[in-house]
Amino acid sequence: MDVKRGRSGLALLLALAAAGCGIEVVVGGQKDVYATGDGTAESGGSTSLLPGWEEAAEPPAGRLEGTVTFDARVLLVGPDGAEPVNGPAQATLRLDGRDTLRVLRDRPEAREYGAVRVTFFRVQAQVTGGLEVGGISVTGEVRVDIPIEDGLVVERSVDLGAPADSVAVLVDLDVSAWLAAVDPVTKTVPADAFVRAVQVRRLR
Repeated sequence: MDVKRGRSGLALLLALAAAGCGIEVVVGGQKDVYATGDGTAESGGSTSLLPGWEEAAEPPAGRLEGTVTFDARVLLVGPDGAEPVNGPAQATLRLDGRDTLRVLRDRPEAREYGAVRVTFFRVQAQVTGGLEVGGISVTGEVRVDIPIEDGLVVERSVDLGAPADSVAVLVDLDVSAWLAAVDPVTKTVPADAFVRAVQVRRLR
């Protein structure tokens, strides 16, 4: 009986040792993910890389007013698969694009990545002014029509450089584009209008 126990213990130790002899994961450069409500040139949005909130001057009259809130997951995509950026991305941003918020910071595995995949699980705007569709002024809660289970995937090609490079990426919701597609009665935005509008680009 003692011999059997000894052999079992040895087998367990060998299995644990084998499990610990896998390929060592080498972390790459720091990856920062920022978000803004509307960072396009037309909106005059801000893309300043300041930690936390960055408030700019008051927007001119006629600009969208209110906020947009989103919950999402971000993955870096390369030839060898996708690597998640640590933690969920959550933020509340101004519709006029006058702020930029860092939502994620991580040092993922050192691999080549050529795209960023963002899966949105909730996108909801609180519009207080500046939105008119078909001659109708739209205010209040506006939501993007997102499948509850799967979320809504936006994937864009982004040059993330060498594995050791530290890179900042901006997720630009471009709200002025997809809010224009809202149904003024149901106050919902079609998923395809949102997917077409969102931009993802490298900042540095």
